[in-house]
Amino acid sequence: MQQAKLKEDRIHGDPLYPIRVYEIDCQPGEELLDLHWHDELEFLMLTKGSAVFRVSMEEYLLEAGEAIFVNAGQLHAGSIASDEPCSFKAVVFHANLLSGERFDLVWEKYIHPLLQQKYVTPVHIRPGGAKEEKELLELLEIVFQDNLNTSPLYELTTKANLQMMIAKLISLGGPSYREVPLASQPSQIDRIKRIIEYIQQNYSLPIRLEDLAALVSFSESYFCRYFKSITGKSPLVYLNGVRAQRAAYLLKDTDKKIMEISLDVGFNTLSYFIGVFKAHFGYTPSEYRKRERV
Repeated sequence: MQQAKLKEDRIHGDPLYPIRVYEIDCQPGEELLDLHWHDELEFLMLTKGSAVFRVSMEEYLLEAGEAIFVNAGQLHAGSIASDEPCSFKAVVFHANLLSGERFDLVWEKYIHPLLQQKYVTPVHIRPGGAKEEKELLELLEIVFQDNLNTSPLYELTTKANLQMMIAKLISLGGPSYREVPLASQPSQIDRIKRIIEYIQQNYSLPIRLEDLAALVSFSESYFCRYFKSITGKSPLVYLNGVRAQRAAYLLKDTDKKIMEISLDVGFNTLSYFIGVFKAHFGYTPSEYRKRERV
């Protein structure tokens, strides 16, 4: 499967209809959803298997039929939670779709506070939960089917259904405002995004822990705790994961020798590369290449 870039630069839909529905299938050993973010809102429903999704600093175990809500700008990622294949559908849409052409009461009272994370809203949505959760999931299924099948009037019905979904999401958490958690405030998130973008852009080069800590003016020890608290991984584990993912693409899409790929993605020794790759995918690089080319 083609993974999303960390900061997605794809256009979800078009300016007149800023929404897109995706269907993704993933095999065991693959990363279900790379760590990334986008400026749009997203509802994602698991349709097969089980998976762990991380949204901001929290992890959620999803079974088929359950969904998550991802707010604009939130870091999120997903990984398969079993040895079985996994599938999900997602609808990604711009918040402007929910309001009028100009700023109005709906935007000021509901959408803008939602984007600022001032409403208490659930992330994990389950069919066995509150009535509003079940209704939200039913609307989400309709959005998927209408857009995948380009049903008559689907643009109009989708806008209405998304508005109802957001209303139910807000009602599930209640209308009360909250202070944005410290770790979710823009300054904190901007720091981690800066670090991760640096890793994504420079993974093939030597990257030292002190270099990453210096990007945000932290000590190395504090930086390690800070990075893991938000991403769930140590800086080294994350860096090796990025390198292993890039190596997987090269193993599938090129005829480069494994030693050459190892150097291309930033590993200085072949044995270390093989160990990291196997830990990440469950296969050695040569086994992975054979498996993908069957």
